[in-house]
Amino acid sequence: MILNELNDKQKLAVKQDGNVLLTACPGSGKTRVIIHKLAYELTRLREGNKKRIAAVTFTVRASEEIFRRLNALGINSDKIWSGTLHAFCLEWIMKPYACYLPELKNGYTIADETFCSDLISDLKEEYGLKHIDSVNLRLKRDGSFVEPKSVQKNLLKKYHDVLKQKKQIDFELLLYYSYRILTTYPKIQKTLANLFKLICVDEYQDTQDLLYAIISTIINAGKGNTSLFLVGDTDQAIYASLGGVAKSIVEIRSELNGMSITPLTLSGNYRSSQRIIDFYTHFQTQSIAIEAVGSNAESQGLITLNDTIHSSKIVDEIARLIQRSLDVGISEDEICVLVPQWWLITSVSKKMRAALPDVNFDASGLAPMSRNRENIWYKLSRLFLTEPNPKIYSSRYRWATELIDYFRVATNTEFEEKYRIERNLLRLINSIKSEETEGVDYLVDCFDQFLLAVEIDYTKYPQLIEDRKLFFDNIESRLNDPEFKIPSDIKSFKSFYREMTGVIINTCVGVKGEEFETVIAYGLLNGYIPHWNEIFSGNASEAAKKLMYVICSRAKTNLHLISETGRKTRRGDALTITRVLANKSFEYDKI
Repeated sequence: MILNELNDKQKLAVKQDGNVLLTACPGSGKTRVIIHKLAYELTRLREGNKKRIAAVTFTVRASEEIFRRLNALGINSDKIWSGTLHAFCLEWIMKPYACYLPELKNGYTIADETFCSDLISDLKEEYGLKHIDSVNLRLKRDGSFVEPKSVQKNLLKKYHDVLKQKKQIDFELLLYYSYRILTTYPKIQKTLANLFKLICVDEYQDTQDLLYAIISTIINAGKGNTSLFLVGDTDQAIYASLGGVAKSIVEIRSELNGMSITPLTLSGNYRSSQRIIDFYTHFQTQSIAIEAVGSNAESQGLITLNDTIHSSKIVDEIARLIQRSLDVGISEDEICVLVPQWWLITSVSKKMRAALPDVNFDASGLAPMSRNRENIWYKLSRLFLTEPNPKIYSSRYRWATELIDYFRVATNTEFEEKYRIERNLLRLINSIKSEETEGVDYLVDCFDQFLLAVEIDYTKYPQLIEDRKLFFDNIESRLNDPEFKIPSDIKSFKSFYREMTGVIINTCVGVKGEEFETVIAYGLLNGYIPHWNEIFSGNASEAAKKLMYVICSRAKTNLHLISETGRKTRRGDALTITRVLANKSFEYDKI
């Protein structure tokens, strides 16, 4: 029975009909509830019913985890769509209906994040802004800028002009145009409402206002036949500076035009020891008691703070802590290295591999590849940079499906018949080998071998040419940027895509919702936690607490915190330990 593994509160959430707002503290089993909710609703679909279920996640990793767990339960996930909030808009609204908008009827592409970031940097210089001056890219529901400052608004007008000239849209325009499509054409609202029986939104507290608008528009069009299942925790709302809004149940009910929504709560922490929980409750912004109820509830584990080590020695210290966990039998994928800002990792990732040559690392969040996941060459690169592995077979199978579909659309032709079958396409990709040792050369060689095998001459298709150039240009740009210091060898490239099979290296945002036996976090400095933008806005204490809450609550048993010395601001001022951690009185372990 699907519900046998759940406690009473989890069962109630899974079986609850209608719209639900589920508040779930760390480790309370929210991912388990989401998985079982999806499986439960699938069992209620009659045979032949064409309705689907959507699981909208905050990160790609979370989406992949949903499919992994469904497969582990033996659940056929054909009727489940899972992906990020932006991917939902692109797949279900923009791709089929963008031609309805005058601005997009002649075609568009998704702007590469690196291109957008570089463009904003160039425009800051043109408009006399400093590198650290923030520019809010978000749009309101009416298409106007959220950004209040006049200079930044002028910059954004120029930014959008450039995108328009190139027929590109960034992620914010993706949301805005999706909302416009829905509100301009009510029939599309109804079509999507008829398609989806349930829309589940994970980490709702970090959802942007436009996405509340988009999802609620679909739910409202369903007139009770499409349900909303929101799951989250306002104490983990760490995306506020980038537009995340933790709406109250009153506000959500208003979005749903007064429709009822049932508030439910998951209590009890199955993840962390009580000692870990007691430590991170110091960073709570809400007074909610959290009790450890898992098998490790009474474990003492380790909680350490190192605020004396110099940044030049950080690699040695992290390697020491990783090796200590490995020596006591903790597996690689149960160890996580976290930082508040991703650039802190790039400078040490290659050194860490050198320090621990026998240890696998999953650094997929740091890949130098284009961050535009819709680029067909990005999709192909994932398949060449991941090894056949039962743990990620379902992911690679879906990537192969995407590849078949994308090449069909891009070339208006089909692969030869045998390669239209995912298993055969994966066998082909797995059989392609290259002796190249540099990452870029390796990918070029593998791409060319693949195209030869499937008999496609990409040079006949302008969009494929442009996307391939953009893909490799972005890699070269990142590799040649001294600020990032990303390694260029193929072994490192492959480690960037070694999904869930090594020590995780990521940001605290990148591992939201995940858990690890040992968490090692460094860069815990004022200016990083919280970011200078939060300090300047006067929201420093609350923002810092939420980041520390997320970081610490990832740990099951061992938590190693590092506030290194030797880092400085651009003016040369020394960075110091983040104040919310400095103010915490605790008897740390010595190792």
